[in-house]
Amino acid sequence: MMRRLTLVLMCAFAVALMHGCARRAEPTILDARSADLDGDGRAEVVRVTCARRENGHPMGGDIIVLRDGKPVWRQRNLNPWKLRLADVDGDGRDEIVTGVWKKSPKDAVMAKRVFVWTWNGKRMMPKWLGSRLSRRFVDFELKDLNHDAWAELMAREVAPGKPQRIGVYRWRVFGFDWLREEKPERWRELVR
Repeated sequence: MMRRLTLVLMCAFAVALMHGCARRAEPTILDARSADLDGDGRAEVVRVTCARRENGHPMGGDIIVLRDGKPVWRQRNLNPWKLRLADVDGDGRDEIVTGVWKKSPKDAVMAKRVFVWTWNGKRMMPKWLGSRLSRRFVDFELKDLNHDAWAELMAREVAPGKPQRIGVYRWRVFGFDWLREEKPERWRELVR
């Protein structure tokens, strides 16, 4: 009798696992930011989450857009590690800018990448899913450095055998163009 009960319980647990009914740990919210992304007068909240960490990198997280506290869009499997909302193209609306840890069709190495999205009121639309900047990078920030209402992208870039640098980029039609290089010791000053 006990053996039959154990077998039934094991089968029920296996079925629950296959259907995703087994209880999983809640993902960690890495960052959350709020802005009116579609110009309707109501602020959306954007969150990035992390399900687990592998070798120090967030893995299995999502980018989630909430309206009135309820999720209305979820972009899965991008391993986001950073979130910023900024107007990168000068249209007066903030874009969703995420740092993600993933491979790219043009670069099959797991690396940090910058993705830019717009919000149309119902879903995130990819604006730029960058394979890379001019070099690999360890961090990025967005700030309107020249006070023209467009946020420039600053990246702390690294390359084997070369000193770290700050690459400053500006949005141009489809993607970021190189503007200039800054010394790495200026990072804190630039991102304030």
